[in-house]
Amino acid sequence: MVDRKRILDRELRHALTKEDCYTIMDYLMVEFSDRKDYHYNYYFDTPDGSLSKRDTTLRLRTVVKDRDISYHLTLKVSTIDEDTHLEYHQRLDEKEMRLLAYNNILPQGEIAELTSIHGGKVQLVNVIKVNRVFAMYLDQQVFFDRISHRGKTYYEIGTRIDQSKNGETERLISQFKELLKKFDITFKQADRRSEKFK
Repeated sequence: MVDRKRILDRELRHALTKEDCYTIMDYLMVEFSDRKDYHYNYYFDTPDGSLSKRDTTLRLRTVVKDRDISYHLTLKVSTIDEDTHLEYHQRLDEKEMRLLAYNNILPQGEIAELTSIHGGKVQLVNVIKVNRVFAMYLDQQVFFDRISHRGKTYYEIGTRIDQSKNGETERLISQFKELLKKFDITFKQADRRSEKFK
């Protein structure tokens, strides 16, 4: 199954305390659901760790929504713009997902063909579970993540901005920061999960 998609994406994420996370979620009238929307993130790197060194992320995501399960492979390559990545997306079937997650075999498609980035050989380095819920703030979609890693729980709020929409980026960044300011929070970009959770 080869489904190709590229996005020039800017993602803003801010680490929250549990209390702040639930306070903002209450304000936007959303809550986490253990059954409705969660995903497992499998992070890969080259044997010499070159992806991490170049701020590049290779992630396999298993998404569970109600009873539906889907599998997504994403390669995020950093650009010269702050917090902005060129993302390559590929939808996988279950067999492709299992071959990658358990045998480190990249599925056929554009991501596997980008050997100049990953060299064709990758290995699993980490798994993180995330419960995610979306909410609308004015005309912008934000998300809240409850992150589980090695027995500890972390919280984040974030938003994704499509860089192809001219003129919208700065307004949406300001709007997101204004939401945090309502709760006396100053935005600080959270560390990449592939680096923070090791």
